[in-house]
Amino acid sequence: MKNIIIIILLTLSITKGWGQKIEEITHREINIHFNDSSVKANVLLANEKPNLNTATDYYWYHNNSIKSNQGDYKGKLLDGEYQVITRTGDLITKGNFKKGVKHGKWKKWNNKGKLVYSNTWIKGYKNGKYYAYYNGQLIEKGNFSKNKLNGGYQKFENQKLIEKGNYKKGRLHGKKITYKSDTVYSKQTYKKGKEVVREEKVIEEKEKKEKEKKEKDISKKEDEKEIVKKKESKPDSKLEKKKKPFWKKNDDSKEIKESVEKKEQKKSKKKKTKKQKKQKDD
Repeated sequence: MKNIIIIILLTLSITKGWGQKIEEITHREINIHFNDSSVKANVLLANEKPNLNTATDYYWYHNNSIKSNQGDYKGKLLDGEYQVITRTGDLITKGNFKKGVKHGKWKKWNNKGKLVYSNTWIKGYKNGKYYAYYNGQLIEKGNFSKNKLNGGYQKFENQKLIEKGNYKKGRLHGKKITYKSDTVYSKQTYKKGKEVVREEKVIEEKEKKEKEKKEKDISKKEDEKEIVKKKESKPDSKLEKKKKPFWKKNDDSKEIKESVEKKEQKKSKKKKTKKQKKQKDD
């Protein structure tokens, strides 16, 4: 009886050991070294090919390098934790893969160790909240849905809100508000990525154009009147030559009168001489 129990226990322990051994060899850790950094990741050793999505990027390991391709792969798929580390041991990138696609939280840091970007991936797509940083300060946050911006977003400068709005399937949709010195600077409304011009704005612009047209017409008429006025006030050179001042007119009439008188005197004188001559002849 004791021998039977021992055999059963040995069988269970051997089975358990084999199970652990099989679990261990499903993945293999890889390390790729570069001049200034190194990559630490895990690859899936199983030969079973997953159902591929043609719109998704797949990452795999082959010939001591990590490669990616959309909708296909030609090596060992990355699966599990992924890290890019500097020579000094500082993290540059940290994320996770599941059967060759990004899955879970991903973070990136700059060479000074400050967080630059943080977002979530689900089955190879950006899904969920994202955060962008500059010099350790938050500059933008929002939301992704299947690689497209979707939902509310906010932008910051020196920890102050400078813009907020909304995206729908990757395009601006709804109200977008910008701020300056903690007060509203501008408001815009978008529909499927295009700015919507409000009805009151159209009316306002129409009235403005009509007003400008009226002002131009008035100005044109005034200019025409001014031209006519100038023409009327300008003397005609031909008429000017004929026209003489009133004193000149008087002088002319006097001259004419004197001329007529002289002619009359001459005629009278001639008649007189003729008469005298005739008398002599008689």
